[in-house]
Amino acid sequence: MKAVYQNCSLLDERAVSLGLDNLILMENAGANLARLITKISKKLGFKTLKKTQISQKNSFKNFKKKHEKAKILFLLGCGNNAADILVAARHLNKSFEISLFCVSSLLQNALKKSSLFEKQEQIALNLGLSFLEQKPDFKDFDIIVEGIFGSGARKIEDINLLSLLEEVNLSFAFKIACDLPCNLGFSPCFKADLTATMGALKEILFEDFAKEKVGKIKCLNLGLKSENYAPLSLDSHLNESLNKQNQRSFLLEKSDLKMIQRAKNSNKGDFGHGFVLGNESAGSIASLAALNFGAGLISLVAKSAFSPLIMLKKSLSEQASAAAVGMGLEDLSVLKDKMLDKIPLVLDANCFLSEDILKFLHRENVILTPHPKEFTRLYKMAFNESLSIDELQKNRFFYARKFSLKFPCVLVLKGANTLIAFKNEIYICSLGNAALAKGGSGDALAGMILALLCGGFSALESAKNAVLAHALTAKKYKFNPNSFDALKLIKGLKCL
Repeated sequence: MKAVYQNCSLLDERAVSLGLDNLILMENAGANLARLITKISKKLGFKTLKKTQISQKNSFKNFKKKHEKAKILFLLGCGNNAADILVAARHLNKSFEISLFCVSSLLQNALKKSSLFEKQEQIALNLGLSFLEQKPDFKDFDIIVEGIFGSGARKIEDINLLSLLEEVNLSFAFKIACDLPCNLGFSPCFKADLTATMGALKEILFEDFAKEKVGKIKCLNLGLKSENYAPLSLDSHLNESLNKQNQRSFLLEKSDLKMIQRAKNSNKGDFGHGFVLGNESAGSIASLAALNFGAGLISLVAKSAFSPLIMLKKSLSEQASAAAVGMGLEDLSVLKDKMLDKIPLVLDANCFLSEDILKFLHRENVILTPHPKEFTRLYKMAFNESLSIDELQKNRFFYARKFSLKFPCVLVLKGANTLIAFKNEIYICSLGNAALAKGGSGDALAGMILALLCGGFSALESAKNAVLAHALTAKKYKFNPNSFDALKLIKGLKCL
């Protein structure tokens, strides 16, 4: 698990308070960016690797070796982000064919140079590096590194810069964004194959709108170990002002996955009896997912089931260890059942059509699993405010955090990057892919969460681990992603 921050300026300030001034941080950032570019150039087939050595199965398969030295273009603004990549250009000079172009010359209003940029610019000129006077032909380059604005995400209004971004995106060069792709969240945006973020991961990189723009995300060291610069635990490492100004988020990794463990002398009763309240199809998917993820017994409250492994019940009973409610469910009067007040719950799908869901929001053993449209309905009921899907998708962290700070239940906001929000914490799962964009995937997830609740996991741990396993199963699928479905997902759980 890695820490993710809204704003890294306070982290820089703390690093300076430890004795690393801004110039040292910049030098470390640029040097590590240069190392990253060198590694990428080798994977692309330049310098040390032959064309025949390039794997046709990796992310570099579309790039071919054209000449011995890679041609690298650095697109610069005039701020500290541009200064970072001037340091990198200095390190890479002579080893590669380096070109520098400052976009300020194209803008209607020229950019003001920062003091650190002026310093790095002078060092570059002293070492014989020069700046292009005319806009380059982007087709001539193998790697393009963008450092126009960096961490200060902003909407670009200048027509000339927008036109430049469109031209750059047409290039077949491998594109690297320094800190954040320029114009992220708007169109056109610099479409990176890789984003090198400085010092710490930033929440904006994991917004759904950023998924296809940031490419792979690589966090570069600034001279302090991650536990010192961007620690997981704020309270024990950072000062009070940093605690107040930074909300906590965490990026889930494959190594964080924990599943139900079965002792040699265990029996089915040790792993709970889950009840699914849904229709025959969606309810069966949820039930099978729960069984394949470790639940001991699963009963479906429906007229029929699509598997002999699923027991049928006429109603919820005292035998239930936990329940998943809502998958294809038409009769929502079940939300009034007093027995639901006694057990952990997963509330999904049709539950978000009824205001009866509101009474469950104040319980810590309840997990909500809405997709964006369902969340906007829930938000309207919970806050009496309208929220469009478009506005939600632009600010998923903001709305997930706002909801979780008011209600103590666990929120699983599904999406390209699923967010699990609980009180003041958000856990991010970025490992999912487009194969999950199929009917039934959410039903399977609800069943997987149910299995962990039955197995004794807390609501938060059930949500985190089920979401992670759900994403990893889809990621392991090696066939045409269009052929992936909920039943293949359930079958794939055996490979975790």
